[in-house]
Amino acid sequence: MTKASARISDEDLTAYLDGEADEQLSRGIDRALETDPDLQNRIEALMLPMDVLREAFAVDRLAAPEPPVLDLDGPATRQWAAPLRLVASVVLAFGVGISGGYLLQPKQAAPGWIDVVASYQSLYMTETVEQTTQSPAMANAVLEQFHSRSGVDLAAVTALEGLDFHRAQVLGFNNKPLMQMAYLGDEGTPFALCVINTANADSALTDRMAQGLAATSWTSDGVGYLVIGGQDPSRTRRFAEQMKTRLEQG
Repeated sequence: MTKASARISDEDLTAYLDGEADEQLSRGIDRALETDPDLQNRIEALMLPMDVLREAFAVDRLAAPEPPVLDLDGPATRQWAAPLRLVASVVLAFGVGISGGYLLQPKQAAPGWIDVVASYQSLYMTETVEQTTQSPAMANAVLEQFHSRSGVDLAAVTALEGLDFHRAQVLGFNNKPLMQMAYLGDEGTPFALCVINTANADSALTDRMAQGLAATSWTSDGVGYLVIGGQDPSRTRRFAEQMKTRLEQG
């Protein structure tokens, strides 16, 4: 292991991949990656094996996910078409850790929530979002459910310039609710806003590529936010800025 690689822990690399590393750490890793093959190999080992996932769960063989079914008098339940439920369980299993797998070789850290979300989002096509559009009443019910569980009110980001909101669904990561709000861009590109409670410190907007998708993330008041979709980070940043402003205004 080179000196540069030895100075950077797997936890540092996971924070970097999640867009949660501070500016000094991010710059240091960027510089090291340019010349350090050991560090490049380590960071690749921490990323999800997307070629394997795509081969096993090709999008053209997946049924569209059904919207969540809510019992407004009790806890919400989620019903999924069987193939996509299997995909979600496999992806989330990678996130929380399964023994003997590609990701959890000895001394390797499991990927954080942003990479798990990115692997899931990369399976989406225009039709996936179009065919699962919710009624306003259903979408509002899901948002209210998430609000009651997490304390995060997302109603302000259901109407945005350049994005058409289609549905909200509550997923989960490390036993915490994770909101996914699905949108389509003007040209049909799928985008998502994903939100989860986190213990990480506040951080400014950070751009990166995650599983081949543009992603912009930030943390505010114990909540992590991620805007992801397409291949142009300038678009996800523009949408993230718009969303951040709306959410701060309430």
